[in-house]
Amino acid sequence: MKVTSKQIAEICGVTRGTVDRALHNRPGIHAATRDKILKVAAELGYRPHFLAQSLVKGRTKTLGVILFDIHNRIFAQLYHSFEAEARRRGYVVYLVLSNKDKELEIQYINSLLDRQVDGIAITPVNFGAEFASLLAKAQAPVVTFGNRVSADIPFVWIDDRQAIAESVRHIYAKGYRSLIYVSPPLRLKGKQNIGTPEQRHLGLLDACGELGDLRATVVTDRDFVPAVVRALEETEGKPAVLCSSDVYALEIVREFKQRNIRVPGQAGVMGFDNIDTLQYVDPPLATVDYNVDEIGRLAAELLIRRIEGQVIPPRTNVPHRIVDRESL
Repeated sequence: MKVTSKQIAEICGVTRGTVDRALHNRPGIHAATRDKILKVAAELGYRPHFLAQSLVKGRTKTLGVILFDIHNRIFAQLYHSFEAEARRRGYVVYLVLSNKDKELEIQYINSLLDRQVDGIAITPVNFGAEFASLLAKAQAPVVTFGNRVSADIPFVWIDDRQAIAESVRHIYAKGYRSLIYVSPPLRLKGKQNIGTPEQRHLGLLDACGELGDLRATVVTDRDFVPAVVRALEETEGKPAVLCSSDVYALEIVREFKQRNIRVPGQAGVMGFDNIDTLQYVDPPLATVDYNVDEIGRLAAELLIRRIEGQVIPPRTNVPHRIVDRESL
């Protein structure tokens, strides 16, 4: 049975107010009385009524995080650093997975708000004015990462457009004049929030516009591996395959090995994200690196700052860099 402060007061022969001062280390109580109350509370296994305290303070010291999934190492790593920073600041985190289901995502937002979380961090699959309005009217601050919703809702990520443009220029500088760009999420444009893939595609277009003699083929098929093989067969000269995620690049490298297509002898391959499993790949995969841990940490920090009433930037970019390895 749960022990109450009233029971402690009766055992110690004091008022509940005196018990409250002792348990919260407030002034106005003799040291001997405080020691007696704390000893009795410890012996009885007393725990304060957290929800009641939260109602008084107006905060629950909890945060919600909504991710697509955690199969992608990027999101698993990002959540880990978010939770660590939140814990360091005294918060407990609820993690839920939308599985890229727009209706489920909204259900989770409402569910987390019903549980009175102090703030929500989300990689959204929903988009548009109606969804932006839903987040803006939420009774808790919201921070987004991965995909942006609107300029009014804080966003933490990297400059995807610039990163892909730099990747294309890097590939071009290594002598490639044919490029196969792999981004399956682009097929979902207009159906769900694909802000990151769209920004990366814009970066491709920017660079191709600058490099007049670079020929680019864009692959958006769900079953992208056969599509890349077909594009390779139809491409003159040695192409580079630039993937919008390391996960896609690893699938391509595996398929090429099975078909005895030499990398980079017959085709170069480059990914994006620099996930930790790349250390086991042969040949070592060229990619784009950025500090995923810093994104998670910043998302938690900025969300908590906003909960505390501070003004935070509408957009926060984490630096990125090209990692050149033997696959190009």
